[in-house]
Amino acid sequence: MKYILSTATLVLAIVGFSTVSYAQVPAAGGAQPKNPVVAPAPTLFDVNANAPLSARKQFVDTNLRDLLTRLNGVYTRVQVASARLGTNGIDTTSAALSLTTAQTALTTAKTHLDIFTATPVDNNPTTVTTLRAHAKSAEDSLNTARTSIIDSLAALKITLQTQ
Repeated sequence: MKYILSTATLVLAIVGFSTVSYAQVPAAGGAQPKNPVVAPAPTLFDVNANAPLSARKQFVDTNLRDLLTRLNGVYTRVQVASARLGTNGIDTTSAALSLTTAQTALTTAKTHLDIFTATPVDNNPTTVTTLRAHAKSAEDSLNTARTSIIDSLAALKITLQTQ
């Protein structure tokens, strides 16, 4: 497992290693003084052992939620366009079936993302496995929704070309 060193960790490491200073310069023989002056350890940052995993979790959550929001917007626009075409007497049943599949996939993705967000981050391997499973399920559902939206657009295009 790779660990990313944050700026706070680096500052803490640099300051932590330079806290010992000597009150007098060693004699010419190389003898060290017996009473070094020790500065107090810095307490600016509390290094969290879970920071790398929680940062990755936040990154995945943010990106998947952004994609969910975008796909919901596209779904809404396609649904409105399909409804308008339907009121004008154009057959949109195949597009409606694809949109129903897309809506189901978007709802499933939202459910998995909510579980993903609610799962606390700890060092337990089963928690990590659970997080991965829910992130993968959400990603698969979003891919299904994207494919279904594209299929509905293709169906609308074919319907318009035949009319």
